[in-house]
Amino acid sequence: METATTKIWPVRDNLHRVLEYAENHLKTANPAVYKPQELEDLKAVLSYAADGKKTEQAFFVSGVHCIPEITFEQMTATKQQFGKMGGNLAYHAYQSFAPDEVTPEQCHAIGVELAKRVWGDRYEVLVTTHLNTHCVHNHLVINSVSYVDGKKLNNNYAMYFKNLRAESDRLCREHKLSVIAEPGQSSGSRYLQEAEKRGEPTIRNVIRSDIDTAVAMSMTDRQFYWQMREWGYQFNFDPKRKYPTLRAPGMKTVIRFHTLGEEYVPERITRRILDNHHCLAPQQKTHKPAVKQYRYRGSFHNVRSTGGLYVMFLVFLLLLRKVRNMNRATSQRLRYTPELREAIRRIDRYSEQARLLCCHKIETPKQLIGFIESRSKQRKVLTEERNRVYNRMRAKSITPEKLDALKAERDALSKQLAAVRKELAVAHGVLSGHEEIRRKLKAQRELALRQVEAEKTKQQNKKRERGITQ
Repeated sequence: METATTKIWPVRDNLHRVLEYAENHLKTANPAVYKPQELEDLKAVLSYAADGKKTEQAFFVSGVHCIPEITFEQMTATKQQFGKMGGNLAYHAYQSFAPDEVTPEQCHAIGVELAKRVWGDRYEVLVTTHLNTHCVHNHLVINSVSYVDGKKLNNNYAMYFKNLRAESDRLCREHKLSVIAEPGQSSGSRYLQEAEKRGEPTIRNVIRSDIDTAVAMSMTDRQFYWQMREWGYQFNFDPKRKYPTLRAPGMKTVIRFHTLGEEYVPERITRRILDNHHCLAPQQKTHKPAVKQYRYRGSFHNVRSTGGLYVMFLVFLLLLRKVRNMNRATSQRLRYTPELREAIRRIDRYSEQARLLCCHKIETPKQLIGFIESRSKQRKVLTEERNRVYNRMRAKSITPEKLDALKAERDALSKQLAAVRKELAVAHGVLSGHEEIRRKLKAQRELALRQVEAEKTKQQNKKRERGITQ
């Protein structure tokens, strides 16, 4: 169930833009009360008193220690008074509720009370309630400089969890609204979160799949961690650290177990392993086909060696296609790093990049930069030519026949310009991502070498055991 949520982030670029967004009349207006023609002048409607009779109105904009119509001027004056015009200009927070759980009036009243409890004794706060989505929500813009003593607001972990979220939860309980009992932390961007919900092979979904596979193959937690290490995973259970972590093969950063979900914390993994009451069926040996040998008639002395960006992208693309064509349930997928399996989602993008490098015979970053510069010049020339066509089309004395000819010329230039822009976008993607692909290929090679060494060790142990038995 969706419940009340809160978030806060700093404003570093433009305070006026954020205040305009928060006060946007298209978001704060109640269309059931005011007609569109009555929304032309927001400030004329916002002149209201702070008494209880005027809480029910079409626009929900309030100021705590500031006047909504001149909030920007007041906040700027406070900064100038104490000589603190740099750094974070303000903080932008929001408070959202479950759909149809609160009325706009109740939502706005809770937002104003929240601003008073958390920042009202020292800072100027603009509170607005937006009605443009399926669930009403509050926006709060807090001045970063205190009007009392000029001290700047410190937006740290304690301020959010102990003040903003705690007070928001307390207000929700007072109004008998739903509250998240054990709120979880957000992992990654909204795009990645939505991709995970759709079941796409994001890096976290790949890691979860590996853990599930290892759990199904294990009868003890020791066997589980041994199997995961065989696949290249690293673990850190240092008691000095607050949370245990794991690192997937090829990854630079570590991931905390609890961010993967409740089913993936070490205690729950151990419980899942203990629930495996059945023994694993012995794996049947598969018949290995004979290796075919071919004789090459000729010499390799005059063959030109290939390398560079194109070959690297081609190898990467072939690996991705190989992983994609495998069944998700097969253990062969574990031969590839989680990052490589996660990259399947962007296989179409890598195909375009490899095609560009092949068509234009680009093998080095220097050649790629030269290609980008030439295409940028071509884009500029085409843009100027199309602008001249537009200017000729605006002439008053132009005939219909001439206008049709100019439109055809314009469409041809637009088509060329679109192709050049697409090539530039793909080339910039190659330039910014080729080092990351190089790193992923290196991690894959290292994983393959470790797996080969592990297989050799396993075969040696089997031979040793047979020798001892005989």
